[in-house]
Amino acid sequence: MFPIGRWRRLAVTVMCAAIVVTAARAEIRAQSSVDALLYRVFLRDGSSLVSYGDFARVADRVVLSIPLGAVDGPSPPLHLVSIAEGAVDWDRTDRYTEAVRSRHYAATRGEIDFEALSANVAKALNDVATLQDPAQRLALATETRRRLADWPAAHHGYRARDVAQLGTLLDDAIGDLRAAAGLSRIDLTLVATAAPLPESLPEMPAPTERDTFNQALAAASVAADATERTSLLEAIAYSLGPSGAAPVNRAPWSAGTLAKASAALAAEVKTDRDYRNVVDRILGRADERARRADVAGIEKLLRETLEADDKLGRKRPEMTAALLATLDSRLDSARRLRLAHDAWAARREGLTRYQRALRPALDRFRRSIDGVEKIRQLSGPSPSALQPLAIRLNEALRELNRVTAPAEAQPIQSMLANAIQTAIRAAASRRIAVTSGNMATAWEAASAAAGALLIFERAQDELAKLSASPLK
Repeated sequence: MFPIGRWRRLAVTVMCAAIVVTAARAEIRAQSSVDALLYRVFLRDGSSLVSYGDFARVADRVVLSIPLGAVDGPSPPLHLVSIAEGAVDWDRTDRYTEAVRSRHYAATRGEIDFEALSANVAKALNDVATLQDPAQRLALATETRRRLADWPAAHHGYRARDVAQLGTLLDDAIGDLRAAAGLSRIDLTLVATAAPLPESLPEMPAPTERDTFNQALAAASVAADATERTSLLEAIAYSLGPSGAAPVNRAPWSAGTLAKASAALAAEVKTDRDYRNVVDRILGRADERARRADVAGIEKLLRETLEADDKLGRKRPEMTAALLATLDSRLDSARRLRLAHDAWAARREGLTRYQRALRPALDRFRRSIDGVEKIRQLSGPSPSALQPLAIRLNEALRELNRVTAPAEAQPIQSMLANAIQTAIRAAASRRIAVTSGNMATAWEAASAAAGALLIFERAQDELAKLSASPLK
């Protein structure tokens, strides 16, 4: 027969475990004078930084808020700082962090959650006692046992020993259920290694005001970014200086700490100034050499940058990296400009011959510009001047067609031919307009003349660009 009384007694045992109140529990519920959790980030040199609230690991950095002053008030002054992930002793930091979280959980949610677990388990055991189907009883009991096994790992090990004892009692009862169902008394799926309990590391005392400033100085020395170091040192100097709002600046130790912060801040400012001088000097020379396509000169500046960084102690890697990236860009531009200049130099002789061959056609067109301009303005030229204008333009076209353009000048050759042909049409339309007195035809001639002048001007600009050296 199914032992209903045994399961009910087990349910009572679970509920009793939930209401046991010990002196340790009373101590856990004691409230701290600090509103936020104080974590510790332990560094590889053995020192530690106080993190007011949790810290975050972002890429290769650790971001934390460090207090500057007393931490027992509602809103202590905080400063955000990031340090290199590699500077942290992660084994010690992780163990202490888990211990802090475990204590905080025990002091806040632990007992409430354990009581809820106990109530759920007791209810499940009562249900086991009332079910008639052996398979359902076994399934419910097994699921309840799994819930007990998983609970400590998900709740920072709170009351793990109590949970383990309940699990042992439940294992024996489940064994009876399995035996009654004709199964082995032991379910291997329920046999698992218990999750290790969080270490009971002693909680470090909250830092004093002096501690917070000393740790801020230590944080400044390992801050990953120079801007953050300077900002943190400025905050320390301001808090301890004459303008500081807190009475800290009147403490006996504050003068020494202020002197250290001020000296470190002066060193950071000098380093910034030295690096800015290097950047300004190198970039000015790089721009000038890039304009001259001086590839070797810019490569020399790259070496000078690395040498200057070595002399300054490699204290601004981000500024050095940015300068090197800019120099790489200038170097690429110089190489492209050098290639363009060399290509221009290779074709310069052919372009010179082309320009010389173009001269007769261009001269004839230029002598025709006055007449074409009058057609555009609908102000002439006189009927007697139209025939010579048309002859001169046709001669210009014949001269142009006798010129063989190099490949790179083919678009210019086409534009010049288009300009002359359009001017010829303008002169022909103007003659028709004069003969017929048709104003619409005169406007067509003016439009063609305007197009011819515009195309010719653009062709000349393109020819000048093609003939000019890329080097300025």
